[in-house]
Amino acid sequence: MATDSIQHVVPVEDGIPPLDIQSETEVFREQGGAGFTVTKNIAIVRSTGEHLQFHVASVRDGKTGAVCVAEQILPDGTSAFLLARHWRVSTRQWAWEFPRGMGADDEDSRDTAIRELSEEAGITVSRDQVKILQHIHADTGVLRDDIAVARVLLSEEDSQACNPTDWELSNSRYIPASTVCQMIAGGEITDGITLAAWSVYCAHFLFGTNA
Repeated sequence: MATDSIQHVVPVEDGIPPLDIQSETEVFREQGGAGFTVTKNIAIVRSTGEHLQFHVASVRDGKTGAVCVAEQILPDGTSAFLLARHWRVSTRQWAWEFPRGMGADDEDSRDTAIRELSEEAGITVSRDQVKILQHIHADTGVLRDDIAVARVLLSEEDSQACNPTDWELSNSRYIPASTVCQMIAGGEITDGITLAAWSVYCAHFLFGTNA
């Protein structure tokens, strides 16, 4: 999402970037899989002339992925959200996460959200049920990525169908908003993308203009 298309709540006028990028060279590319890539960037500090080196990682050449905030409206008008356990190689731990995944070449962000929700949770939804709230970058220090935060409004029938078609998620639960907040405060939810997506959802629907 281009920053010049955003209506700034807090006015800001950025100056010239402090670094002048001189070159970018690919130093590693995974064969197959997610196309994990590392590039080396050589930059000059404008104020001092110092030369610096930075490495940036990406998958699928930075193709936009999606994280799904799948929401079920309960009979009392409150909402519950689909969270599941995912075992990650990087941490060697289970974690509570929203369904998410990388984009494919022939998809837009809503298509990616629909596919990932189907693969990871066994839930099939239409494009009309998916709204892209915002785009986020998971770690601007080392990652070149773009992730669409998708709100997926589930019907009662959708929420009853939870039959994952891959191995990634287990122990799926529909969890009330208040409990999600308690889990975050208690340190039970630690996945950064899930935390960021929840923050975006809350800004739009719990505390923001759509609340």
